[in-house]
Amino acid sequence: MRKSNLSIETAPSGRFVLKVSTMLAIALGGVLCLLAVVLAYRTAWVWEVNVGQVTQVSERTRDILADTQGALRITCFMDRRHPMFRPVSRLLRGLRQASRSVAGADIVIAYVDPRWDLARAGQLATLGVPENALLLERQRRRLIVTLDEMVAQRSLLRSREELNTRSHRELGVFRGESVCAAAIARLALPFERATVYWLQGHGEVRFDDYDDLHGFSDIARELNRSGFDLKALALPGLSRLPEDCQLLVIAGARYALAPEELTVLDAYLQSGGRLLYLAAANVTTGVERILAEWGIGVLPFFATGPQTLSGHEVVVSCFADHVITRELKNASLVFNDAHCLRALAEPSAPAGADQPKVTLLASTDASGWGESKPDVFPRRFDPQIEPLGPVAVAAVSERGGNVAKDVAFRPTRLCVIGETDFVMNGMLASRANANRDFFLNAVAWLAGIDMGSAPSLGGDATLVTGFARRDWIMFMAGAAGVVPLCVFLAFCLASLRARR
Repeated sequence: MRKSNLSIETAPSGRFVLKVSTMLAIALGGVLCLLAVVLAYRTAWVWEVNVGQVTQVSERTRDILADTQGALRITCFMDRRHPMFRPVSRLLRGLRQASRSVAGADIVIAYVDPRWDLARAGQLATLGVPENALLLERQRRRLIVTLDEMVAQRSLLRSREELNTRSHRELGVFRGESVCAAAIARLALPFERATVYWLQGHGEVRFDDYDDLHGFSDIARELNRSGFDLKALALPGLSRLPEDCQLLVIAGARYALAPEELTVLDAYLQSGGRLLYLAAANVTTGVERILAEWGIGVLPFFATGPQTLSGHEVVVSCFADHVITRELKNASLVFNDAHCLRALAEPSAPAGADQPKVTLLASTDASGWGESKPDVFPRRFDPQIEPLGPVAVAAVSERGGNVAKDVAFRPTRLCVIGETDFVMNGMLASRANANRDFFLNAVAWLAGIDMGSAPSLGGDATLVTGFARRDWIMFMAGAAGVVPLCVFLAFCLASLRARR
C-alpha cells in the first residue's frame, strides 16, 4: 500500500521535472538561435550558389588574364556590410575562375574588414590604401582601385524627382570588370605607358575639361586607367609628329587645319600612323579630304531614326563584326548629332600599296535616315535629298592589316566617329549606354590591342544569388524561433484538450 502511494506521489514530480527540462531546452535553443543570428550579423559569413554564368567575363578580360603570368594578389579592403561588397567579391572570384580556365595568373584573393582585422587594416593604411578599395600586387608593383572608380555615380542631368523615386540603395552603374581588367593589364605590361596625343589649337575639346556636363575628364580618366598617357599637341612649327606618338586624337575641331598641318598629318598616316577623328557638327576642317583618301566619307547629314529616347537623339544597336564592336552585340550607343559616314567605292590609296579595308562599325537600322535639317522638329524623311537607312555613324579603315605580326611593319589604322559629344561627362553619366566602352575599344584597337571589352551596364551589380544578409537573418530567426514556437503552441493546445 505504501509503495503504490509513493509511486502516486512521485508521478507529479517526474512530470514537473520533464516540463522544467523541456522549458530549459527551449530556452537554451532560443539563446543559441540568438547567438547564431548575432554571429551572422557581426561576421557576415556568406555561402553562395552561383545561378547561371554569373562569373562570365569578356573576351578581352580573358586575353589579359592569359597574358598575365605569375602570382597576382588582390586584397579587398572593404566593410563586409557595404552593399557593394557582394558584387565586388563575385567579380574577384569570377576573375580567378577565368584566369584558371585560360592558364593565366595565379590570383590570390584576401579580404580585410576594417572593423575586425585591425592589424592588417593598419598595414594597408600605411601603404596608402583607402577604405573600400582593391590593392593589386604583382612582382613588387602595386595598383589601387577604389570603389568610386568601379561604380559610376548618378548624373547631375537627372532631375531631383527622378532620383527621389529610385531606391536609396542604388549606387550607380557597376564597371568593376573593365576597371580591374585595365589594372591587371597595367601590371602585366612594362612600366612604359603608351602616349596618346590630343590635338589642340583648332577649337577642339580638351581632355582636362572637368565640367560636369560638357567636359571630357571622365573619358580621359578612363584612358589613364587603361595605361595611356594623354598629352596636348599643337601642330604649328612641327615637321612631323613626335616619335612616341602611338595615337593622334582629333576631337571636335571647330576650325580648319592649315595646309602645312594637313601635310604633317598625311605623312604621319602614310608611315603607319593611327588616327581617331571625332567630327564636329557643321564644320569642315580639311581632314575630310585625307579621310576620303583612306576610304571614309563624311556626309553633311545627321543620323536620325525612330529609335530614340527623347526625340533629339538616335539609339544605334547595329554593329559590324569587328574587334571594336564584337563584344557590344547586346548594347546600344546614343548619339545626339552624329554625322553620317559612308565607305567610298574606290578609295584613292597610294600607288603600289594595298587598298585600305573600310568597315562601317555602327549603323542605324533600315528605318533610320540621314537628316539634312536636324534643328527642325519633328524630323521627317525627305526621299529627294536625304539618304535612307541604314546609315553609319562610325567607321574604321586599315591598310596592311593582313601582314603577319612577326613582320616589322606597322599597319595604318583610322577610326572616324560622326560625333564628339557622345563621350562628354554628362552623356556618359546620364544614360546607361555603351558609349564609354565603344570609345575605349576604339582606342585600344588603334593602339594595337586587338581585343574589345564588353560593356558594364549594371548587370554585375544585380547578380545577387540567394538572400541578402538581412534576409538571411530574418530567415534564421523565423526558422529557429517562429517555427519551433508554433510547434510548441500546437503541443500546448493539444495537451490542454487531452486534459479536458
